[in-house]
Amino acid sequence: MSRTDRLPATQVQQTIPVDQWRADRAPGSAIWHKEILAGAVASIATLAVILTLGLVGFAPLGGQASSLGITAAFVSVVLGGLAYGLLGGSAMPVSGPSSATALIFASLAAQLVGDAHVSATNASDLASVISLLCATVMLMGAMQVAMGIAGLGKLAKFVPQPVLAGFMNGVAVLIVVSQLPPLLGVASLDLGSGSVLERMHPLALVLGVATVTITALAGRRWPRLPAPLIGLAGGLSLYAMVRALFPNVALGDVIGPLPHAIPSPDAAARLLTPQTAAFAWRHAGDVVTTALVLALISSLETVLGALSIDQQVNSRHDAGRELVAIGASNLVAGLFGGLPLVLLRARALATLRAGGTGRGAALAGTAFFGVLYLCGPALALLPKAVLAGIMLVIAFGLVDRWTHQLVKQVSAGERSADVKQSLLVVAVVCGVTIWQGFVIGVGVGVLASLMVFIHSMNRSLIRARFTSAARPSRRVYSDHQERFLAEARRWIEIRELEGALFFGSADRLAVEADALDSRCRYFVLDFKRVSTIDDSGAVLLQQLSIRLSRRGISLLMAGVTDRNRHGLRLRAFGCFREAPRDDWFADVDYATEAAEQALLARAGTQWEGDAGVPLETCTLFRELDPSQVSTVREHMVCMRLARGEQLFRQNDPGDRLYVLTRGSISIVAHSGGTRVSRRFAAFSPGVMLGETAMLDRGGRSADATADTDTEIYALTQSALDTLAGSEPEIGARLYRNISIHLSDRLRRATSLQSADGS
Repeated sequence: MSRTDRLPATQVQQTIPVDQWRADRAPGSAIWHKEILAGAVASIATLAVILTLGLVGFAPLGGQASSLGITAAFVSVVLGGLAYGLLGGSAMPVSGPSSATALIFASLAAQLVGDAHVSATNASDLASVISLLCATVMLMGAMQVAMGIAGLGKLAKFVPQPVLAGFMNGVAVLIVVSQLPPLLGVASLDLGSGSVLERMHPLALVLGVATVTITALAGRRWPRLPAPLIGLAGGLSLYAMVRALFPNVALGDVIGPLPHAIPSPDAAARLLTPQTAAFAWRHAGDVVTTALVLALISSLETVLGALSIDQQVNSRHDAGRELVAIGASNLVAGLFGGLPLVLLRARALATLRAGGTGRGAALAGTAFFGVLYLCGPALALLPKAVLAGIMLVIAFGLVDRWTHQLVKQVSAGERSADVKQSLLVVAVVCGVTIWQGFVIGVGVGVLASLMVFIHSMNRSLIRARFTSAARPSRRVYSDHQERFLAEARRWIEIRELEGALFFGSADRLAVEADALDSRCRYFVLDFKRVSTIDDSGAVLLQQLSIRLSRRGISLLMAGVTDRNRHGLRLRAFGCFREAPRDDWFADVDYATEAAEQALLARAGTQWEGDAGVPLETCTLFRELDPSQVSTVREHMVCMRLARGEQLFRQNDPGDRLYVLTRGSISIVAHSGGTRVSRRFAAFSPGVMLGETAMLDRGGRSADATADTDTEIYALTQSALDTLAGSEPEIGARLYRNISIHLSDRLRRATSLQSADGS
């Protein structure tokens, strides 16, 4: 997921044709009436969002929220927007409040109003609260200017993804909660005022839900048009219709009267009064930490918003300059009582889609917002339920898409530690943000991400160390081969890997290889639990293979094939390009088997699959003399299978056992009702198979398939019964040999089960 996907979007992003944009920006082609029109259209398109965010930011101030919030919203986009339009270096320098910053601002307002020594109904106390809110926005702006001058603009992009995702999810939930009172047509959800159900106005809820529906449908049906504006128009039309038909019905509150004049820049002066100074001292910590969080979030949204615009029009921006510009605009907005500002991507894209080409359109849109502010009497009639509906749509759009993808992966069965840790951090940040607020939520999130990072760095790439003696392959060898391998398997070292093989962990493999015993001949790496391989890891593996080869050790990689993600990634980084490869295997079982057979070949004990073995040397014929062997052989049927041909299928009747004399037979089990196969065992010449189902008269538990051209002898249960009746000594010996074989198989199965379960 790209970083631009992190930004909250209230509009569907549309790509602007680069050639058209460049042509529009060509010298001499600027047409002022086109710029003015584009700015005006974008202002109208984003009006509903900006008005609603104003209400959100000042909602804790109660009855004064509408007047103060709407005024602050216009002050922000007009005066702060003018500063950013003149100073910003983005291709479309437009600003406005965002959902995240408005809600953080509202959180501080709630803390200030909650002071035991303050009453929101007292004009002097309210002035102190507003003064401190203004100071917070100005301090935020000063921090951003300092960040820009210090060249910290690029660092804003390195907020951990799980922290940002959890933060945005928390913002979405809190926005929904904040909009419940206007949506229900009540002043607050305070239970002290009586039951919410008794106080609510059902038609206000219907009006809000209708606005949500119209906005959502418009966004899907006409993605290039401003869905919030369409939703606002639809909600207002419905409101007007209901009001005309039923004049006395309750539809919730409207915004109410707005001030006609621009607020005076006297916030700083009020901080010098004894009352406000004492109030500010009590909440200095809250103000500073909130300003810092606002500065970080605003900087992040601004830098990423500028990057998003660059991608739309193929331009470039200076991150430091953008932070200085948005910081200056926040200084201006805070001075006049405005909301925190960011580069508003929704407004920028709306301006570009309307034909705007740069700073002229941005400034024209800012001026048009000033004109709209003069329409205060009309704005005063806007129903709060309609604006709450628009805000709900914005909240739904803020739900993090990356989190949604992780949840889908877990639902699909993925259980990797990385995914679980990411979701845990997201959940913790979201929960703490809802419970304790934004400052603590972001702080806990950064701390949690740091702990996860340290844990990941300190977590050993090596999940398990063992030799093939502890976990042999699933191939069943003849007795004399098994006796040799019982000792030789110690020289097959296996390492189970886990996590990411990247520049921070790759060197641990080299350390592990250096510590191998000089008598080791095969080094098997199991990539089953490796999440990803970066370029450093790929190069190290290539170098490791060469270094080990010089020591007489072969590197075998399990879980790496020509077509799976690890094989494709290694080759994408220019490593292991030679094909076909004899050191890549589908899983650790096949890799271990290859090492075992190579050890047999080194010792001159070749695998006998192609040449075959005499029937009398097989495990069924232990301690039988030649005449007894001949007698048993007369009761057996010889079968020949081509490569890929099945000997039996799962659930077939188990009425006989088999003795393999040439080739190889694999027992393949299917789990979960699917045809996804897993090799349960592989048999070499000289051993028997199928005896368990014959003895217990059950069906076959898996498929048996010939790996190569195969020769095999069958002994049916009826033939064995006949032998036991006519030749009791032979029958007893055969049953004893079957018992010994089953005992060996049981020991082997126990060993493999322990290995798989560890």
